[in-house]
Amino acid sequence: MNNIVRLFAVTILFSVSNLSLRAETAFKQVSVLVSGTEISVAPPVAAPAGQGGLSEEEIGKKLRLFDYQKTDVLSIKRNPPAEHLEYSMERIELRINDPLRQLGEYALEYRYYRTTEPGPRPTVIVFTPFSGSKTLDAWAAVHFAKSGYNAVVILPTESLTDKTRPFDKLDDLLIRESIAARMCIDLLETFPEVDKARIYANGISMGGIRTALAFGVEPRIIKAAEVVGGGDIPGIIVDTHFVMLTNARDARMQTEGIATLAELKAYLEKVMAVDPLDFGSLRNPEDLLMVMGDGDRFVPDLYQKKLYAAFSRPLEGRYPAVQQSTVGHIITAFDVSRYVDQAIEFFGR
Repeated sequence: MNNIVRLFAVTILFSVSNLSLRAETAFKQVSVLVSGTEISVAPPVAAPAGQGGLSEEEIGKKLRLFDYQKTDVLSIKRNPPAEHLEYSMERIELRINDPLRQLGEYALEYRYYRTTEPGPRPTVIVFTPFSGSKTLDAWAAVHFAKSGYNAVVILPTESLTDKTRPFDKLDDLLIRESIAARMCIDLLETFPEVDKARIYANGISMGGIRTALAFGVEPRIIKAAEVVGGGDIPGIIVDTHFVMLTNARDARMQTEGIATLAELKAYLEKVMAVDPLDFGSLRNPEDLLMVMGDGDRFVPDLYQKKLYAAFSRPLEGRYPAVQQSTVGHIITAFDVSRYVDQAIEFFGR
């Protein structure tokens, strides 16, 4: 990452710190920084237990929440791509019927960064950070495309800063986003330039949380790389120091008459049905790369370690690959090219 980008990252850091068809038919139609890091596969610490103890029946019940019908995809529109020297970028718009049967029809958009290298090529689903599709996910997708990977950014259809969303509807947002990833893979499988056997996932911060959840529930994602994400969403919401999230959280607490953070945590643990921790046992630990931040105040260390524990098999000596960062959440997140390069190396093993 060059000096200009480093300066931009530091500026952002201080700025943030100071803020007190029917589907069958539709798919057939489409088918015509930094220092202070080290890589390890050993436990970074004695990690706390994850969601743990879920039976196969309980996991299966949670997995069914992510079911959808192929007929939920009503139409697909592919727009003319913008051509660049080493890649192209195309907007793909889906009209879908809400898989959760709550919102009716709505639009879902993917931004497809296609490498110029001849296919079929490996393809990465890039999940967005907290504030939606911004600079980080676009940088990551372009870097993947310049490195010979196709990349698809899934644009969120709902905002995490929406103060009108009740706490008991947070699950719906997360489930819809994972279903959007599954629909994206359905679509990618119709593209001749996509290698269906090499589909991966990547995300930073909230994008890392989204990555871990989608990786847990979708076996067609072969490997995943997440940067400073975590698990135990109730705990993250209560303990984060990320101002955009705490502002939305506190406003919603006032609306719902929840007086303390302890009460909020207990309530969220009661009403939230899914969490990235729930599905770690379904995947091979070796297929997940985690960048974990020491002293992280946005996704506190505890919750990064919980995610690590959920995907680990300590009795078998099997763990996710880990890279440790000591420079804080924001600067870690902004070192996009470094972590994309490491994800590519990890995916190619």
